[in-house]
Amino acid sequence: MSQIGVNIKKLRKVKGLSQQAFADLFNLTRGNISSYEELRAEPKIEVVLHIAKYFCIPVSELLEKQLTVNEILNFGDHFEDSIKVDQNSGLNAIPFIGREYFQQPKTTDDWSILPKIIFPVYHKQQLLAVENSSLIPNPSNFPFEEHAILFFESVEIEILHTLDQSYGFYCKGEDLFFGEYVVNGTQIDLVLNAWRKIAFKPEHKAGFWKLFAKFERVI
Repeated sequence: MSQIGVNIKKLRKVKGLSQQAFADLFNLTRGNISSYEELRAEPKIEVVLHIAKYFCIPVSELLEKQLTVNEILNFGDHFEDSIKVDQNSGLNAIPFIGREYFQQPKTTDDWSILPKIIFPVYHKQQLLAVENSSLIPNPSNFPFEEHAILFFESVEIEILHTLDQSYGFYCKGEDLFFGEYVVNGTQIDLVLNAWRKIAFKPEHKAGFWKLFAKFERVI
């Protein structure tokens, strides 16, 4: 029996998408998605291929197995399948910005409403996970591959001395980019390129993040 309907529902839930938002990604209707999830119909093969490509999931797995959360988030190579996430697991639920972040206008920078990645990353400061994609501008020398998940720590006053030449992320509503910090005395800029940079100001620190860790699929 095909698992496509079950996996579409799980993909949608993990990515924080409504049935209509998911349908819009693939030129479908909300009714189409409802019928797939309720196992009343199955999508055409071209739709399956589009979904698999968009979410970077092998077609055979999308059709034949019930995907885990880690597989959906492309972390299948970092975890044992037997790992169970519960409130006592010690894993950290980290706000996540993926491609779906761009599907709806942003009216708030409240990270608590973002989807979460469950991952064993620990830090005393707030963390934010961001999928590296072509939708987010980055410097010409940015060394991370497409779909890598980058973890950022919030920029606090006590880590300002560590910012110079480190990679960072700026996000305020729909204005976001990856950049490199340049420190000159007390002047700190997050630089995208010769034409675009943002000056760090303590009163606006909620929008500034410093690279903390990266996770990429192992092929």
